[in-house]
Amino acid sequence: MNAHTDLVLKARIRLLSHNERILNGEEGLWVYRTLFTVNPHAHAYKLAYVLRELSETSPRLAHLPEARQALLEEAGAAGCHIPADAPTYQHQMWNHTVAQLREIERRQGQAGQ
Repeated sequence: MNAHTDLVLKARIRLLSHNERILNGEEGLWVYRTLFTVNPHAHAYKLAYVLRELSETSPRLAHLPEARQALLEEAGAAGCHIPADAPTYQHQMWNHTVAQLREIERRQGQAGQ
C-alpha cells in the first residue's frame, strides 16, 4: 500500500468506529478531507459542515479572519460537490457559508476604513 491508501484506510476505520452522525473537530477535518479526495460526493456535506463548525468555534481562529475565511472558502468549494438529489439541509450549507464569507468581508472592509 502507498501512503495515500494507508491514510484513506485509517480515515475509513476511524469513521466506522465513530458512533455519532458526524465526526467533529480537527479529527473530523482530517478524516473528511482524506475521504473527500477519493469520493467527493459522499463526503462533501460532512467536510463542509466540519469546516464551517471549526471556522465558528475554534479558539485558535477567533482573531484570525483570514484563516476563518480560508476554511469557509474550502467549505464552499466542498459544498459544490453535494449531489443534486441530497436532502435540502445539505444544500443550505452553501447559503450559510456564503453568508458567513460576506460577513467576514464586511468586517474586513470596516476595519480598513
